[in-house]
Amino acid sequence: MKKNYIPLANKAATLQINELKKIKKFFNNSFNKAVELILGCKGKVIFAGIGKSGLIARKVSATFSSVGIPSFFCDPAQALHGDMGQIEKKDILVIFSYSGNTSELTNMLKYANRYRIKIIGVASKPDSILLKASDIKLVVPKVKESDVTGMVPTSSTSITLLLGDCLATTVMYQKKFSKEKFKVFHPGGNIGNSLLLAKDIMISGSKMPIMKHTNDFKRAVKIMNQKKLGIAVILKKKIYKRNINRWRY
Repeated sequence: MKKNYIPLANKAATLQINELKKIKKFFNNSFNKAVELILGCKGKVIFAGIGKSGLIARKVSATFSSVGIPSFFCDPAQALHGDMGQIEKKDILVIFSYSGNTSELTNMLKYANRYRIKIIGVASKPDSILLKASDIKLVVPKVKESDVTGMVPTSSTSITLLLGDCLATTVMYQKKFSKEKFKVFHPGGNIGNSLLLAKDIMISGSKMPIMKHTNDFKRAVKIMNQKKLGIAVILKKKIYKRNINRWRY
């Protein structure tokens, strides 16, 4: 007899959904300060993190870049071997670490503090190394993990990602980001295609496959081949004469 695993999945999903509701208690003046700092940034918004937090930081950075805010992910471990040079004084560092005590972050924090680079720290422990070194401290709510041991990063990564997305969407609102602007950064794929404007696909001027109503079939085929649209538009005499200079072929 086949086992039914759906109840286990539902249990994990229900637990995470309930834990994510804690995010509403998180939004405070520190969040406002973080948004203001990002809006006023003259350089890049650089995200960092180790392990699962690093994966979250990489995704949030990609979201910021996709809406026109210069951003990239900097691996704290790789930063020890020269990548610190990517970080400038006018940049902002947003560092994710659920515990806030990840040892690999130490040198990055020292570097940022030495050169007075602003840090937005995201962690669940107010007294952690990360938050003590941060200019703006975003304390993520402590949550129950949804796995059987209660130890594997599941709910904690979800709520951290939610926080990052809330930062991005709030900044988007303030910058009056629109579908038209989004298309500029997403010209390809399903997103780009869904945002095509009429002007992007409209044919006009000399590209129009126009012909007189008196032209024969041979002429029609020639025009269709020239314009490569598979059609020809047949116009009455008056309309054709009035627009011939615009549609000349």
